[in-house]
Amino acid sequence: MKYRKQGYASLIIGLLIVILSSCIGVTADITVSSNGSGTIELEYRLSRLAESLGKLDGNERWPTVPIGKADFERSLARLPGIKLRSFSTKNDGQDLVNTVKLEFSDPAGLVRFLDATGQRAVLSQENGKYRLSLTLFSGSGQIDPDLMALFTAVSQGYSLRLTLTAPREGTLSVYDSTGNPLGNVSAITIVPKGKTVSFKSLISDIFTLSNGAKLELTWE
Repeated sequence: MKYRKQGYASLIIGLLIVILSSCIGVTADITVSSNGSGTIELEYRLSRLAESLGKLDGNERWPTVPIGKADFERSLARLPGIKLRSFSTKNDGQDLVNTVKLEFSDPAGLVRFLDATGQRAVLSQENGKYRLSLTLFSGSGQIDPDLMALFTAVSQGYSLRLTLTAPREGTLSVYDSTGNPLGNVSAITIVPKGKTVSFKSLISDIFTLSNGAKLELTWE
C-alpha cells in the first residue's frame, strides 16, 4: 500500500528547496502513536532577507514559504488529515522564527504535509511496518565554486534537524539520490536506531553532496 498525492503545495520540502535561494533553518520533530496518528512540532528560522523576497512587487500575496499563520491555514485547508493546533512567531533581530504544532490523523496525512506532490516523500506499508522515503536534495552534479562559496557564507549557522519518535524501535538511513548508502559523512549526524531516530546537518553541507541526499525511516 503506497500513499501518493498530487496537486497540493509542499510545505516542509518547500522549506528545504527555498534554502537554495535564501537563509532558513528547519527543525521538525515528528511523533507517531500506535494508531498511526501523531504530531509535528516544527520550527523554522527565516532570515529577514529571505522574508523580504516574498514582498517584492507582485509577490506579496504569494510568499515563497508559509511565513505567517494565515499562510499555513491556507495551505492546510487543502491537505486532508492534518490540522494546525498552534502557531507563534517572533523576531529575534536577525531571523523571523515561527513555531508550529500540527496534528495528523494517519500516516497519509503526515506524507501530505511533508510533500503532497508525492515526488519527494513516499510512504509504504508492509507487514505492519511503515517505510518513509524523503528526498532532501536530488543532487545536480558539480556546483559552481563561486556560487557554493556565496551560499555557504549566507547560510552560515542554519541547520536542518529532523526527528521521528515511534511507539517501538525505528531506523533511519541516509542514501544518495541513486539509492547508494552515504556511509560515514562527517557533515551529517544521525541517530540510526531506537524509539527516537534523528538526522542533523548544516544546510550548506547538504548541498555539497553532488549526488544528493535521501532519508529512509522505518517504524512499526
